[in-house]
Amino acid sequence: MQKANETSSRVVVITGAAGGIGKELTRAFLAQDFKVGAMDLREPALKTLSDELQSDRLLTIAMDVTKQQEILDSFRQVIQRLGQPAVLVNVAGTNLVQDSLQMTEADWNRILALNLTGTFFCTQAALPYMLRRSYGRIINLSSIFGIRGQARQAVYSASKAGVIGLTRALAVEFADKGITVNAVAPVATLTERVRALPKDFLNEQLSHIPMGRFGSTDDVVHTVLFLASEGGSFYTGQTFSPNGGDTMP
Repeated sequence: MQKANETSSRVVVITGAAGGIGKELTRAFLAQDFKVGAMDLREPALKTLSDELQSDRLLTIAMDVTKQQEILDSFRQVIQRLGQPAVLVNVAGTNLVQDSLQMTEADWNRILALNLTGTFFCTQAALPYMLRRSYGRIINLSSIFGIRGQARQAVYSASKAGVIGLTRALAVEFADKGITVNAVAPVATLTERVRALPKDFLNEQLSHIPMGRFGSTDDVVHTVLFLASEGGSFYTGQTFSPNGGDTMP
């Protein structure tokens, strides 16, 4: 089996790469000498990312995770420009704070498509390349709300719980192929998007955390880097939750 520290295997694809967590993951993998295929829906944000990081090992691709053909085309670009991906980090997704009785069909379908369906089809696109080498690390971003639930976030909680179930199923299916599949389910992490949430909501979330602070992007980055490393090679189907004691499953 190929090792993750071989030069030929140091290619990672990150979806949602221009967001708060995705951007810091992109920076961290570059610092680990990976080639990074950074995918995001927002072209201006990708340009900002590229301008800031200034690396010839960074390939930015504008892609919509709800469109399967765009996903397949984007992975082909990664193969052509960087090589076969050894690591996939599915970060792309969004939240919706909405009373359940006011939830529309369009809202429900949009969040599931972004958070859950997109995670599956990006994984499906990466798997053939990983299977060819009997090596792969797939890391899916879930949420603390996918573990314990949260009022007014029914569809978000459902989608993130779905990510955990998907992670477990894929882990079993590919465990004997040299491919690990794990989930990371952080507590509320102080990205720009989270900071913009209502203060009463944030105060209520903080009251759940015995350590008395929100998560940082570093907390998530360190967890993902561990799972992508040889140190994480015997973990699969697991949900790692950097949460300061919010939930202790």
